[in-house]
Amino acid sequence: MPMTYNTLVAAKSASGSVLNWVGYSKIDVPTVVDEAQFLLYSMLRVREMKTEYTFGMNIGQCDVSLPTRFLDPIGQIYDITNGTGYDQLNETSVTRARNYDSSISGTFGTNPFTTTNGSGLVSVSQTNQPFNQGSTITIPVGATVNGLTISGTFPVVSVTDTNDFIIDVGGPTDTVANASSAGGGAGIIFTGNNLIAGSPVQWGVWDEKIHFDVALVTVAQMKLLYFRRPPLLSATNLTNFLTDRYPKLMRVACLASAAEFMKDDGEYQKQTQALAALVMNTAIENDMIYRGAILGTDTP
Repeated sequence: MPMTYNTLVAAKSASGSVLNWVGYSKIDVPTVVDEAQFLLYSMLRVREMKTEYTFGMNIGQCDVSLPTRFLDPIGQIYDITNGTGYDQLNETSVTRARNYDSSISGTFGTNPFTTTNGSGLVSVSQTNQPFNQGSTITIPVGATVNGLTISGTFPVVSVTDTNDFIIDVGGPTDTVANASSAGGGAGIIFTGNNLIAGSPVQWGVWDEKIHFDVALVTVAQMKLLYFRRPPLLSATNLTNFLTDRYPKLMRVACLASAAEFMKDDGEYQKQTQALAALVMNTAIENDMIYRGAILGTDTP
């Protein structure tokens, strides 16, 4: 019988079911199947998981959110607009490469802060605002607006337009506004460190985003090849490449997850070791060197 989600979660008497494999019926099978897939995707990287992320960067923008189910980047980001590639470095290298203009200062107009109920983000209004994304702003003596104390140093998380930008006031405390409206009064001063715009040289991945070493000075279209986890198997998503191409991998992953669920440490170690060996063999099968590919240094 071909492997599908329905066969995996079927009764103990059904051939090909997780319960049939382990000979035990008191298992939360949907949870085991989900966890088996997560276990596999923490190890497995095959051609069915490769895809391309195409995204745009605006003037003044320095980061962009990762696509859903993102696992790992592959190689360089290619700038379609400018016909060049950018190397991936770690977070420390990218942040140390950034330069800032520390001469920013000014005074806000009346009621410059707009909150959104349930959010720690605050929209700030300032005519000809001087900030790029990735900058910081310091408000020495601010105001409390709808439960948010807007006083201190905050990151500029995005730029709306030439007169508006967004800061994160909630920060690590997860403080959120209790209403949506503008406020703050008049005469509030600010200083800032503006991330200088330019042409990127490098980028890194952290905080579920792609970060560049500068705020972009021009609009650009980018492409990145990456590994993506497919949607989990479910009653409405019965098959995927695991059930079709790698059923043995899926079976061993399910056995490992079932053993963990039953707190059988010895069986869990046995099955995870078997799974690791299978994944290694699968990686060799997917290595394009053995298919005649000439690989550049930017491939993982």
